Amino acid sequence: MASKREQARARAEALRKEAEARALAERRRERFLRTGIAVGVLVVVAVIAIVLVNRSSDGPEGTGAIPSGTVEGGTGVAVGPADAPVTIDYWFDFQCPFCGEFEAENGAVLDELVADGTAQVVYHPAAFLGDESHRASNAFGCAIDAGRPVEYLTELFANQPEERTGGYTTDDLLAAGEAVGLDDAVFESCVRDGTYSDWGQHVLEAFRNEGLEATPAVLLNGEPLDNPAAMSADEFRSAVEAAVTAS
Repeated sequence: MASKREQARARAEALRKEAEARALAERRRERFLRTGIAVGVLVVVAVIAIVLVNRSSDGPEGTGAIPSGTVEGGTGVAVGPADAPVTIDYWFDFQCPFCGEFEAENGAVLDELVADGTAQVVYHPAAFLGDESHRASNAFGCAIDAGRPVEYLTELFANQPEERTGGYTTDDLLAAGEAVGLDDAVFESCVRDGTYSDWGQHVLEAFRNEGLEATPAVLLNGEPLDNPAAMSADEFRSAVEAAVTAS
């Protein structure tokens, strides 16, 4: 039978081990709390970083607004008589160099077709080449509100920057507006506030839903032209005339 001294030693050893276990558990709890706090801070920092990265560097976040007077679905603006024999759906990105080529060759032809009642043109500004495209589509929406979409589009394409080079800055877009008589405070506020910053993405989604793959995409009464960027003005007029005959 153990002596009283040995029993005391055993109890003391048990108490020591119990105290060590409690201390170890406390240290583990503190480490867990510190780790949890650190992870939480990192998550908050990451979320803030993502928000900042996703914001355009030259304008505020969009509002999801669509310009007034757009066609059903809000994918573009129609110019010309609704009863014209040919409807031309013209999908483009303001940065797209091939769109610039089509516009240089056939932009004036589109104006003529609208003026003589041959066609109604629906301008669809998809934005898929970056922030520059979104800024330009936003400003185009502001020009629609101001009643000068074609004049503004022509001016933007006439001064088209190299794609993804930071062009179509707010100052560039306001200068283009001044060139076509849009120099009022309403237009400037619309451009600066990014009223239609999300519109180009909305149009892009519709573009993809239509099964289209590249810009410019030009459809005559729903039928796509093959490689419109390579068409001369005479070739484009002939295609439209053929569509009139078939209508």
